[in-house]
Amino acid sequence: DKKVHWISWEKMCEAKRDGGLGFRDPKAFNQALLAKQAWRILQYPTSLCARVLKARYFPDTTIMSATCPSGGSFTFRSILHGRDLMREGLVWRVGDGTSINIHHDNWIPRSGSMRPLGVVYLQGVTKVADLMVATRDAWNTTKIDEMLSPDD
Repeated sequence: DKKVHWISWEKMCEAKRDGGLGFRDPKAFNQALLAKQAWRILQYPTSLCARVLKARYFPDTTIMSATCPSGGSFTFRSILHGRDLMREGLVWRVGDGTSINIHHDNWIPRSGSMRPLGVVYLQGVTKVADLMVATRDAWNTTKIDEMLSPDD
């Protein structure tokens, strides 16, 4: 008697060195390709695809802060799914800090979480620019010490 020995899809997608069959996870692979499309829209905003999607779905913002309206196309919803993966690995380059939200954006370059871990909320301090000295390009260490933990 020959019997079929079933194996789970998760096991098949594990690396061969870990006892799997080395298949690519199609969901993860698809999301990576969709993230690549979102990256292209972000990097090439004058491309035809970017201009069409922007005009239809996010005329007043960027792909990074776009939301999917009810009735959004499958294509746009899929690109936003890829954008979510891309967002996990992106880190802001601070510059003047006016566009970077202290609490929600990745702006601290380190492995693991790129957001502050031990944040104390201060009234009126929401942007990274609020942690800087206004007259010159320097950090306001007093505010930083009040608001962030030493590990940040």
